[in-house]
Amino acid sequence: MLCFTLISFSQKEGQALIDSLLVELPKMSEDTLKVATLNKLAVAHQNFNASQGLQYGQKALTLAKKIQWNDGIAESYNAIGMNYFSEGNFSETKDYYLKALQVTNNKKINNLTLKSLGVYYSSQGDYSKGLDYCFQALKLSEELKDEENIAKVLSNIGVNYFNLNDVKKAIEYYEKALKLNTKMDAKLSMSKNLRNIGNAYLYLKENDKAIDYFNRALKIDRQLGNKVGIAVNLASSSAIYFELKDYEKAIEYGTKSLALAKEINRPNIIGINYSNLGGFYLQMAKEENDKATATKLLDKASTNSLEALDIYKKMNDISNLYIVYNQLSSIEELKNSYKSALDYHKSSVFYKDSIFNSDNRETIKNLEDKREIELRDKELKINKLTLENKDRQKWYLVLGISLLGVIGFLLLFQSMNRKKVNQKLQLLNTELDQSNKIKAQFFGILNHDLRSPVANLIHFLHLQNDAPELLNEESKTRLNNKTMVSAENLLTSMEDILLWSKGQMENFKPQPKNIAINSLFEDTKSHFFSEEKVQLSFENKQNIHIITDECYLKTIIRNLTGNAIKAMEHTEKPIIVWKAWKENNKTFLSISDNGSGGSQEQFKALYDDNEVVGIKTGLGLHLIRDLAKAIDCEITVDSKPKAGTTFILFFK
Repeated sequence: MLCFTLISFSQKEGQALIDSLLVELPKMSEDTLKVATLNKLAVAHQNFNASQGLQYGQKALTLAKKIQWNDGIAESYNAIGMNYFSEGNFSETKDYYLKALQVTNNKKINNLTLKSLGVYYSSQGDYSKGLDYCFQALKLSEELKDEENIAKVLSNIGVNYFNLNDVKKAIEYYEKALKLNTKMDAKLSMSKNLRNIGNAYLYLKENDKAIDYFNRALKIDRQLGNKVGIAVNLASSSAIYFELKDYEKAIEYGTKSLALAKEINRPNIIGINYSNLGGFYLQMAKEENDKATATKLLDKASTNSLEALDIYKKMNDISNLYIVYNQLSSIEELKNSYKSALDYHKSSVFYKDSIFNSDNRETIKNLEDKREIELRDKELKINKLTLENKDRQKWYLVLGISLLGVIGFLLLFQSMNRKKVNQKLQLLNTELDQSNKIKAQFFGILNHDLRSPVANLIHFLHLQNDAPELLNEESKTRLNNKTMVSAENLLTSMEDILLWSKGQMENFKPQPKNIAINSLFEDTKSHFFSEEKVQLSFENKQNIHIITDECYLKTIIRNLTGNAIKAMEHTEKPIIVWKAWKENNKTFLSISDNGSGGSQEQFKALYDDNEVVGIKTGLGLHLIRDLAKAIDCEITVDSKPKAGTTFILFFK
């Protein structure tokens, strides 16, 4: 079956980078800048045209030696080693990396070389030495604060841990690398690490997470025109179609992947596709009833398998050599060439034993290609899951339509509810308008009713002041009685105004603040200063403060004090005492007098909201009651005939 790992790098940031470098190259002199540009071109070609990359690297090396620039020589050795690595020439790879370490002490260049050596040893299955070089490179990268190489080394360390089956630690390093890739907007490296994380989650059988990471990687590859990634995806698709027994599609996608792999000179992907196509034709031959057609299919299977065999021999890819020899043995057996089948079988067994007995059994072309081989079947599962998820998408569409229906219903309900609210507001506006008209009529009536008694009173006062001789005793008595009636009418009208204004209290809200009780007592003492017959005393031993509305509380205190004074008009030596104290963290105020007292019925207006009275019978108590409720204050009264009265204010 399909066997490949994910590609770690591609065309850097696209063909645009190579094109821009090629435009500038002819304009350059034979100096360090030209060496650096040639090395950039060499590195840019390493993963899709390694032979071209080697040419640029050799040109850079020749010029660097000519101008005796050691750093340039080291960078050229690195670039050449990378391209040999891409071609699968591992012995040359190692030699050039070691040469790079010997010619310079430049930490930045040595950091790159250590990282490359880590990848090289890991690709040879020597993970211990690979991690050792990776951690050396990581330490040096951190010293240099080189975030680009820190990210690359972290990713390589993750690959090592993954191959050692420490998958959770691998994910930890991949995610650190991805975070730096995202910060630097290094899209190709982002794509690599997204695929690496996807592979790790696939290994852990967390398929939904794996699919998400693979899709994100594929999106980036398509944006960048990453041909390697596209070739890998085509090969994956061909294997999926083969599993679904759609052999025509499997061959179509495998052929496209093979053509693209040849175009970008990726031997490992070329070998994969030849091997896969050989397997496809072999399976088709097994299922074909027509002997002539079956023979043709076996010939195609043999041709493709032999192409794969030639490539894997050059790469010394033990794992895939085992697969191809086993495949060729089956082909020859179906052809009735039993001797050839046996020979291929023996070779297959030899490489199988090599895989399980060799200390270096995981030697492959490069680290990323190794991961492609290890994760071959898992890639197939991901693609297969993607195809299967199309059915789920249909249900998601149905769910989406249902949600839109629910939203439409909610909007309709909201519209109907708004209509009801608007109707209520219209009704309230109508009632408010009617109320304003009634108030206007009420004020007109009050104006009319107040004018008559006030005019009579003024007339009597003028007559008494200007012509007292015109008034005999009978006239005086008559006018006095008439004036008294007018005054009483005036008082009644004023009571109506007060009652109406009291009803509007609900439109006003208290403004609480911290108040000293002593300041309220001083205000009361000053307000009733002219009451010389009454002895007023105040006690506030605890120097209490209270948080409430000052105006409301002042009004309550004044009304209670004024009521007490009126109640003691006929009391000898009248005394009023105000006290303030705290008990159980609650504040109390009280007013006591030594007047004649009264019955509870007289104080009914203090408790009954429905009691409507006039000034003579308790309008003041109504005001006190409503003001007290507004500031969350309770009032109790203790009064007995001929024993005085005490009001206690309790603040909650």
